[in-house]
Amino acid sequence: MPCYFFLYYRREIINAFYRDSFYLARLRTLPGFGAYTAAAVAAIAFGQRAVVVDGNVERVVTRLFAVAEALPGAKPQVRALTDSITPHARAGDFAQAMMDLGATICTPRNPKCLLCPLAEPCAARRAGTPEAFPVKAKKRARPVRYGTFFWLEADGAVLLVRRPDKGLLGGMRALPTGPWSDSPPGLADAPVAADWTLRNAAIRHVFTHFELNGVLATATLARHIGAVEGEWWPIERLDEAGLPRLFAKAVEAMESEA
Repeated sequence: MPCYFFLYYRREIINAFYRDSFYLARLRTLPGFGAYTAAAVAAIAFGQRAVVVDGNVERVVTRLFAVAEALPGAKPQVRALTDSITPHARAGDFAQAMMDLGATICTPRNPKCLLCPLAEPCAARRAGTPEAFPVKAKKRARPVRYGTFFWLEADGAVLLVRRPDKGLLGGMRALPTGPWSDSPPGLADAPVAADWTLRNAAIRHVFTHFELNGVLATATLARHIGAVEGEWWPIERLDEAGLPRLFAKAVEAMESEA
């Protein structure tokens, strides 16, 4: 990052402290300053009372008070509880102590409760279940979508297309596919009319928000079709096509079927 950005931030941070009493609100207006960063700067750099909550502090507080609600829904409650124990004096020292406590003593696994200065009032320790906190929300099952991967071969080459610029894997080379939907895969969206064969190979790929289960359909033409949309890529050089992992799996499935 160029040094003038640091100079800009320094000036704005100083202004946030000296110009008016709304230092925290002013810090939040700086690019990249979220609630945690703004509060940490206010407390640690300027000694102002601010509620500093990071992942370590969340863990300490949820165990200290045995917060039953799962994260992230419990974040407002955790913040309010942290606010209730944050002192007016030496708020920066308190914030750093809480973060260090979570990082070194009140760890996610095998917390060192015997060494913890908050062991006596800690509700989770008294219950014998410190590792049960913070409670995590159950992960939702990913929805499943289906698709067909079309392998169209001619003269030692396979047809590749470009994915639409907008959407998953935008602008990248790929095998033609039909839409990914809730419906079982089929041949309705084949790129050309041909004698298509559905293979037994299954192609599974997990995206962030859904799981894709695909099948491979293959066809061979006697020669290239010039009018078809896409490019004919030599099969022996497919490793140079820069295919995303999803479509590399389809190529591997084709090779295993050969």
